[in-house]
Amino acid sequence: MKTNLKVQRHELKFYISAADYQYCRHVLGQLMETDSYQNKDEGYFIRSLYFDDVAENSVEEKLDGIEIRDKYRLRIYDFDQTWAKLERKRKENNFVNKSSVTVSKAEALAMMDGEYDFLLEKEGAAAKSIYFDLKRKYFRPVVIVDYLREVYKMDYNEIRITFDKQIRTTTDDLNLFDKNVLTHPLQRDDVIILEVKFNTCLPSWFKDFLNFDSHVSMAISKYCYGRMETREFYETEPA
Repeated sequence: MKTNLKVQRHELKFYISAADYQYCRHVLGQLMETDSYQNKDEGYFIRSLYFDDVAENSVEEKLDGIEIRDKYRLRIYDFDQTWAKLERKRKENNFVNKSSVTVSKAEALAMMDGEYDFLLEKEGAAAKSIYFDLKRKYFRPVVIVDYLREVYKMDYNEIRITFDKQIRTTTDDLNLFDKNVLTHPLQRDDVIILEVKFNTCLPSWFKDFLNFDSHVSMAISKYCYGRMETREFYETEPA
């Protein structure tokens, strides 16, 4: 496993119905490979613990529609993991620049308590850059988001199609590794988030068979909707 990773990608997001989801996964299952991590038909589990600074800039910039903005999160795929993925996701309209650093469980727990100094000992510029962001702006954990992700991929332009389902969240208990954390549904189970990620372009036939004309690309943020569950952001819609 790589300790540090940096990728730049295009990213489009859509809300789709359960019927469109079933159609898309049927077609994709014949044309693309499933992700190697996906050992169940329904997809694999993801838990993300998001951080924000004391001025709430991460959520406020999203709500205000700021074109260039960052999100910071710790991510795991199993509660028994001995590691977590620390990510900074920089969004510039539909273009995404993501930096990733693998941290141990002990280091992730330290971050939950506001301790970030260990990042200075990590190799690579990403860890140090993330450290200065977190330290300078006084970041702390703010929301957990859980969901199932179903993934299809293609080597051409590293196309990756994901369906995010059964999204749940909490702002009360922020223990990343605790499977007993009480979460609640963020949306109806028949609403699916479709994400299309690719390097430079999509094949000409791609738009037609996924029937993109019937859907509008949206700036969907599971993080932002999770934050809106708290009182101060409850009545605000994301841009």
